Amino acid sequence: MDNRDQQAKIAETKDVASLLQGAIDMHYHGYPEITLRVKARMDDEEALQMALSLGMRGVVLKSQMWPTMGRAYHLRQRVPGIECFSSITLNSIAGGLSPWVVEAAARQGAKVVWLPTWNAAHKRGEGGFSRMMKGWFPSLSFEPGLSCLDSSGNLTGDMLEIIRLAKDLQLVLCTGHISPWESLAIAKESERIDYGQLVFTHPLSEAVGATLEQTKEMIKRGAYAEFCALNLFAANNLERIPEFIAELGADHCILSTDAFREWVPPGPEFLRMFIGRLLMVSGIDEESIKTMVQHNPAFLLGLPSAAPV
Repeated sequence: MDNRDQQAKIAETKDVASLLQGAIDMHYHGYPEITLRVKARMDDEEALQMALSLGMRGVVLKSQMWPTMGRAYHLRQRVPGIECFSSITLNSIAGGLSPWVVEAAARQGAKVVWLPTWNAAHKRGEGGFSRMMKGWFPSLSFEPGLSCLDSSGNLTGDMLEIIRLAKDLQLVLCTGHISPWESLAIAKESERIDYGQLVFTHPLSEAVGATLEQTKEMIKRGAYAEFCALNLFAANNLERIPEFIAELGADHCILSTDAFREWVPPGPEFLRMFIGRLLMVSGIDEESIKTMVQHNPAFLLGLPSAAPV
């Protein structure tokens, strides 16, 4: 039996749709995102209805620009039966690396905090996303970028306070586009204070560029590694994502979408495709998929391991 026959045999025995039951997309970009001109295939209400029809448990609504607490609050009213968790990304436009901003977001219901993305000092102004941001906003300056470290290479006082707040307020803290060495410093502090809701944001993305050894060190310190459907399109990631998951173990990984613009499928469909790719082509087993899209996100968000019947 050649490789194509083996893949066909695997495909006959797998039910991809069933693995979306109870899934949570921890990195869902809605609309509007960036600008009103950056269109999406569906608006948020339609996408949530699709997710609900597929049996998903929820999404974490992320914006690169603004807090999503208000949008998530109204979406929960309009689409009952599925969770829409809100978040804030600590770029300068939303207040930057400020403990007060984190606390204020949590008081309005935010469950997830992302450290700086396009505003991060790491690789500031470089790469595809930075070029797109400059195209959308010609007046945008990437200087000075936001760093979690002081001039001595230690975590700043504000960053230490943000980690403490994340623990005290039971928030998920995601590393965004900061450097791997900043992320490692945060992971060490998280381990020291016994904070266990840290996510290493898409280490295989161009924006982060982490090695396997750096990612292993993050896992060793208690973080979870995130792998996104969007990153499948980057060079070599079709092979690298399964390799990283195999090395790290599904117990330490989550799967998400992290996509916006019209050329990508709607979030729930994109997650289904991502699961199917890993399951049928990469050979990752069903229990591992469930762990990464159901159990680990539920744990991070402080939910029971299975949605109530």
